[in-house]
Amino acid sequence: MLNTYFFKSIQRIYLCALFILLFLTVPVDSLAKETGTLHNYKIGDTLPSFKLPPLSGGMPEVYVPGNGKPTLLVFFSIRPDFRKKRALALLSSLADISDEYKNKIEIVGIYCDDQDKQTVLDYMSSGVGNIKLFNDSLKDVYNKFGIFMMPLAVMTRSDGTLHEVIPYTFNIRELISGNFKVLLGQWTNDQLQTSLQPDPAKNLTDEEKEYIRRVNYGRIMMTKKMHSQAIREFSNAVKLQPKAIEAYLELGFSHTAIKEWDKALESFQKAQSIDRESDEVIAGLGLSYYGLGDHKKAKIELENAFISPLPKLDVIIALAEIYEAEGNNTKANRLNKLAINRLMTLYEQRWK
Repeated sequence: MLNTYFFKSIQRIYLCALFILLFLTVPVDSLAKETGTLHNYKIGDTLPSFKLPPLSGGMPEVYVPGNGKPTLLVFFSIRPDFRKKRALALLSSLADISDEYKNKIEIVGIYCDDQDKQTVLDYMSSGVGNIKLFNDSLKDVYNKFGIFMMPLAVMTRSDGTLHEVIPYTFNIRELISGNFKVLLGQWTNDQLQTSLQPDPAKNLTDEEKEYIRRVNYGRIMMTKKMHSQAIREFSNAVKLQPKAIEAYLELGFSHTAIKEWDKALESFQKAQSIDRESDEVIAGLGLSYYGLGDHKKAKIELENAFISPLPKLDVIIALAEIYEAEGNNTKANRLNKLAINRLMTLYEQRWK
């Protein structure tokens, strides 16, 4: 069962949010509130030039985004460890894209850390593409642009205006490649959107259709807080498609909703056997361990879940409580502030 820290945090955050809503009229910024924007620039703005040394060493160089070619700027770090796998995998994908489009585009990596740069250099020297790497160890450009998470892909048109901002996601390679096709005039925006849609012509078996029906019905039950009925539907869906991840995830979050932490953990572990990199799996594991009182395991998973493009509110609150229990009030307060911002955003969306 969740300890009293969790409930105190929820109460405190809701009271703070209510106070702000009642007595303040100044709008609150939320992280990446507008899709496809940086904190300091929006779509269509001209990104400024910057001056940084190469990651391999040497004198600082002036770089102009765009400069006659569609450009991709990738802001990344490999610390802590949970960022490393994603960042290096992204660099590998970008190397393939660079080879595909050659001199028609430009891809630039901006390393935003003051440690472990040799690991990146060794990785890139092992034949991983032709990507220019800059060293932003003081995060000057990171802060100038208003980067909100890492790794983060920032795409510009050939004239240096901001085209798109793409947080790390499972299909980030397809998103980047498709946007380059748009920028090079090979695709329209409609063609890009079509390419990202699942194939509607796929023939589903009766078993697959029944699986989808039960998962969707279970989700409806969850919105009505009919937890036992939802669990029944998700459990039946799992039996129909034991290698599909959606029902395991929904089942796990259904159990967390009624604090059945052991059963939740079991569902998320089964989901993990299907996809270890799923943000939902990582979040579910962290919340389950937290509910069981294993803060050491919970912290590892929750920190991983927090760097997802849109971390769950429960993840933010639980991680804040762990930091508070450790005496790390700086991190705890930062996360509590983020939770309040998220709550206010949800409030605004509900009452628009």
